[in-house]
Amino acid sequence: MNDNIKILKGLLLTIIIVPIIIILLWYIWLLYEGSKLDNYTFTEDMKLELMDTLGIKESQTFNPISLHFTNPFGSEYYNYYELKFIISKDDYEKNNLTYGTGEDLETLTYGLQRESKDESTYICTAKVTKDFHEEMFYGFKKVYNEMRGIKSEDSISTDTFQESTTSNIAENTQTTEEIVNAPSISEDWWKEYDLAIDNLDTKYFVTDFETYKSSDKSKNLTNKQISEIAEKGFEESAKRIAGEGASNKETEEIKLEEIIPNNYFTRKYREGDTNYPELKMKAYVVSRENEMGCGIKIYIDPSTGLIVGGMAYGD
Repeated sequence: MNDNIKILKGLLLTIIIVPIIIILLWYIWLLYEGSKLDNYTFTEDMKLELMDTLGIKESQTFNPISLHFTNPFGSEYYNYYELKFIISKDDYEKNNLTYGTGEDLETLTYGLQRESKDESTYICTAKVTKDFHEEMFYGFKKVYNEMRGIKSEDSISTDTFQESTTSNIAENTQTTEEIVNAPSISEDWWKEYDLAIDNLDTKYFVTDFETYKSSDKSKNLTNKQISEIAEKGFEESAKRIAGEGASNKETEEIKLEEIIPNNYFTRKYREGDTNYPELKMKAYVVSRENEMGCGIKIYIDPSTGLIVGGMAYGD
């Protein structure tokens, strides 16, 4: 009897310890892979590719410091690339860059931020997930693969390769040649991204917060009306910002909460996050999320029925 108990204890310890060891080894490997790219010397071609991805047309001072890829939980929802670069303040202004300054760079989830290196220079950080900036994500991925010595024709990401392989086996409709020869992303993608914001439907979205006026009078919207307005926000978020849980209507919750309107839907390519504390209000907050707890919140002003911001959470 005692021997059986000892065996069971040993098996339980093995079941617990082995996964921990595997996880530790995986993290050590990630750190090792990342350290190999520290102090990397970027080629001129790589610098030009990064400038093009960032929308920097001309700069003699642009100098990338580091480019890292992180996938902390082994899921595509958490993948991000982080580029740090130096640029003179003059070149920053000439290229109309408008990176944010309000959030600590160390705690930045994703976005575009800057800090002063000295009187004439900025250190900028572009931290992007596929949902935040898909085109920039893949632009960084291309350079990152070149840094690791992966040829462009073989630079299909692991998740894309796995999805493509599964699709080929299940449906036999997409070949490797079709994937490799897929159309390249337009060089003017960021113009298309900004144009989508310019074309936001003002029947549903506030696009000019500087002139926007709210009031204490409510339109007494029904839950059905609130949900219909929020649906426009979820669709827009999934299309160009973040899509986790946006289509999961069965998880939808509507609450009346105090919020600060923001530029979640109106933040253009070169802009950082902006809040409008002067418009602080009680708003309808409509949320949806996926099975991993990642989701989207839409803010609706009760006095106008317009969407005044939102947020993505859980990634």
